[in-house]
Amino acid sequence: MPCNPKSVAFGLLAPDNKRQISFSFTKGCLADDKPLYVIHFVLRDKIGDDFQDRVRLFVTVGDIFDPKAEKILNHGLTMSQLSFLSGPVTNRAKTLAPGTTADPKTEQLLASVTKA
Repeated sequence: MPCNPKSVAFGLLAPDNKRQISFSFTKGCLADDKPLYVIHFVLRDKIGDDFQDRVRLFVTVGDIFDPKAEKILNHGLTMSQLSFLSGPVTNRAKTLAPGTTADPKTEQLLASVTKA
């Protein structure tokens, strides 16, 4: 039976604006129709003005050394990452004084976007 790729992303901001939940699931297809599964889950709570990770889970099942697997894993930003960029990172950047060229906290938030 041929492998069928699928991808689902879900983001939720609680009604009180103090908790974020992000979840994504991807099924990719490797050589010989072998599947590769990627699950990403993040739970964040708002502490002060910023969201802090409480739970971060990244699971990959399948032949991650296959060249197609690397392409699937590195395809680009997930919906979770985009949400994080447009939420906490953007909010933090908006609070910086005009002309600011460096801010360790914002740089740390940006670096966390690409970490799994």
